Amino acid sequence: MRILIVDDHAVVRRGTMNIIADRFPECTFSEAGTLHEARLVLESAAFDLVILDISLPDGSGLDFLELVHHARPGLPVIVLSMHHETEYAQRCMSLGARGYLSKNSAPEELEEAMTSVLDGGMFVSPSLLGTGERMDALDGLSRQEREVARRLGRGETMTQIAAALGVSVKTASTYRTRAMRKLGIATTSALIRYLLERRIPGL
Repeated sequence: MRILIVDDHAVVRRGTMNIIADRFPECTFSEAGTLHEARLVLESAAFDLVILDISLPDGSGLDFLELVHHARPGLPVIVLSMHHETEYAQRCMSLGARGYLSKNSAPEELEEAMTSVLDGGMFVSPSLLGTGERMDALDGLSRQEREVARRLGRGETMTQIAAALGVSVKTASTYRTRAMRKLGIATTSALIRYLLERRIPGL
């Protein structure tokens, strides 16, 4: 897996690479410190994921986000920003980002975001999502997390869900825990109620 890290601070780039390499040792990295460098690097190689800062010395990371969205459709981008306001996350997601994290996020959150995004889901730092701003049901979850949530809403047990997905009960429970965390929900019963209240299709 090849990852492009775009940030104007070398220390942040190196720290991000170290965090990712510790959890995904098979990764290789390219890096850029400016918008111009990022464009050149993007043209020079294929990537599986981009980690992007919004604030760059020669322009906005939002411009690069739009470039990726049009030039490399399907290439997932996670924005890692100093801006901890919901409107920044909303803007980035509307421009095609698949994830948004504050630079104050714990390393585990970056791992969780990568896992979700690379699996086709979306991820926004839970601290940015207030009660009235939660992502629409299932939209921010990976395929497995959505399926576990959907089956929980239908009343299936974790054993039944694990068998249906062809995974262990422990793995299915991990998907459930991730779904609950992303939605800001503390208990399984609250997750089921959340799904039912929103009349999720297939329940």
